Amino acid sequence: MFANLLLNQAVIGAFVGLLVAVAIIDVRHLTISNRYCAAIALLYPVHVMTAPYGVDWIDGAIVGGVALAIGFLLFSMRFAGGGDVKLFAAVSLWAGSHGVTDFALVTALTGGVVASGMMIRNRLVSKRQSSDVDLPARAVASANVFLGGLLLARSGAAASGTAAGTPRSEGATKPKPSADGAAPVGNLPYGVAISFGGIVVAAMLLMRG
Repeated sequence: MFANLLLNQAVIGAFVGLLVAVAIIDVRHLTISNRYCAAIALLYPVHVMTAPYGVDWIDGAIVGGVALAIGFLLFSMRFAGGGDVKLFAAVSLWAGSHGVTDFALVTALTGGVVASGMMIRNRLVSKRQSSDVDLPARAVASANVFLGGLLLARSGAAASGTAAGTPRSEGATKPKPSADGAAPVGNLPYGVAISFGGIVVAAMLLMRG
């Protein structure tokens, strides 16, 4: 009885706004606040209630749970930042099994672009740190871990709805953690890539409506 097209579009717009805010903060501070991840996750039930079409929230919950589980594994191996894992899982709720593959692939491709852009920027700005030299290798390792998680998730798609985690490559320096403790693993703002993938998910939802 809460279904309303305009209200649902406003909810999706708020979802996009949160993603943009996350991207900006991650670029500036290399951290992803837990508050934004929680807000994105808590906004999902509002989307379910206001969508003018049926939303399989159980499917979304399964996908988000699988994404969180894989992300936790990557985090425990220091291949993923805690903020990245939470953000990816939160957006996976919105993507569901029908959109998580596109979301993961767009995120991976955007992550590669971000890594390449930072590599070029670091080379142009300064060559003071040796860690800049091995950034391409770390970017490749990050992509391999991400795609490995994606393949692992897709192998279980028939049973649980499929999802994937997302890594942030390890760096030589460790920025200070944010106020809520979401410390980064490396020096790549992978939240930008996840946010872009989430915006693609939002576009898909708007076209569906």
